[in-house]
Amino acid sequence: MTIDLSRGRTAIFIGSSVCVGCGATNERGWSAMMAERMERNGWTTSNCAIGGQTTADILLRLQRDVIDHAPAVCIVGLGLSNEGLTRAENPAVPCGIFLSNLRKIVRALQEAGIYPIVGGVYPNDEFTPEQYAWLRRVYDEMDAWEVPVLQWLDGIEDGHGHYPAGWAHDPWHPNDEGYRHYYESIPQKVWQILGCERE
Repeated sequence: MTIDLSRGRTAIFIGSSVCVGCGATNERGWSAMMAERMERNGWTTSNCAIGGQTTADILLRLQRDVIDHAPAVCIVGLGLSNEGLTRAENPAVPCGIFLSNLRKIVRALQEAGIYPIVGGVYPNDEFTPEQYAWLRRVYDEMDAWEVPVLQWLDGIEDGHGHYPAGWAHDPWHPNDEGYRHYYESIPQKVWQILGCERE
C-alpha cells in the first residue's frame, strides 16, 4: 500500500497520553515534533489522542475520529501500560489483546484507503523483568509487520524496560529529553515515505 495523495497531504494522530505528549513542556512530545516536521514539508496534521486510551477505545472511535475525515495517513500511538501489562497476572493476556486490536486498527485504516504508521511499545519504570520480556516479545512481533512501525525501545530504555535516568517525567511518561529521543528514533525510511526528508 502506498500513500494516496489524492486525499491531500493530510494526517491524523490517534492514541493515548504519550501520543498526546503528556510529561513534555506544552505537550510537545514526539507526535508534536513529528507533526511540525510534516507541516514544514507541506502536510496538514491534527491530533485526537486522549490520555488513558486502550486499543479497544481506539477501535470504538476510529471511524468517527479518523476514517470519516479521510486523511491520507494515520499515525497510531498506543502502549501496553494502558492495556494493563503493569497489573497483569498473566502478561500474555494484555499483550495478545494489544496485538490483535492493533491489527484490527491497521486493517480498518487500510480498508478505508488510509496509510497506517504505528507507534511501537515503549518503556515504563514499573515493568517487572517478566513484563519486560513480554514487552520485547511484542516488539519483535511488530518489527515483522509490513506497515511502518516506530520502534521506540532501542536506545530509549535501560535494558530493563525502564527509562534511562533523567528521561522520565513519571514512571509512565517521558520528559522533554525522553521525547526528544522518541522523535530521533523515527526511522529515515518513514520520513522518505512521507516525503519529509527535509528537517
